[in-house]
Amino acid sequence: MANPLVRDAVRATSFHGKDGLGDSNLPISKIHPAEKNALDTISDELSISKRRDLTIICTGPLTNIAALLTSFPDANKMIKELVIMGGTYGVTEYGVGNVTPVAEFNIYADPEAAKIVFESGVPLEAVGLDVTMIPKNQLTPREYAGIKKSKGRVAAFAAKILNKNIRKHRIFALHDPMTVATKVKPSLFEFASYKLQVETRGENTAGMTVTERRRWLPASEMRGEKVMICKNVDSRGFKQLLLDRLTRT
Repeated sequence: MANPLVRDAVRATSFHGKDGLGDSNLPISKIHPAEKNALDTISDELSISKRRDLTIICTGPLTNIAALLTSFPDANKMIKELVIMGGTYGVTEYGVGNVTPVAEFNIYADPEAAKIVFESGVPLEAVGLDVTMIPKNQLTPREYAGIKKSKGRVAAFAAKILNKNIRKHRIFALHDPMTVATKVKPSLFEFASYKLQVETRGENTAGMTVTERRRWLPASEMRGEKVMICKNVDSRGFKQLLLDRLTRT
């Protein structure tokens, strides 16, 4: 789905470039578009699996997943888990917004979709800015130079799309790779259970993931849906995993 459920689209072209790949001017793909859309593809996969064993890693706004859950009522009973890159939860000092003071882009872009997903009953893991924005977890110019020197096709692709941002910001947050890595090597990550709500109507807080951190309250009085939130990362182990995969020939 190209646009949010009910809002006007918000694009991140100022950061990711007009082509979404750092204005890297890569050639247009010659591969034909898929015959099926995302919703049909996922629903078909759920039908094939026949049991709750499908993990979906979500690295953008949650519009497609919300549409899936509302279009196919049994989908929430068939998905094993959703792993979400998005949100800011206040469980570390870096858990603040990047679009507004309290909202991260993927949730801010379609908070209504995020609300549907977080309230769906599907087991959720969330990797937010709390961990992706910790400086030691981000890609440094030295690490980028190592990628650029590598001769592999994957490294060359990564170097090209990262070039503009590394030169401009001197560091690059690895939001999506970190989210994928939680399933590749779970031992590198620490999660904790929290309840939270997604704000959709606040004048200054739309897209905020409101995390219940009042640990002194009885569980029955805590508000929101239970989510496993990433709160700590083995930085060295994660970086090594990422760089090994990128520079593998």
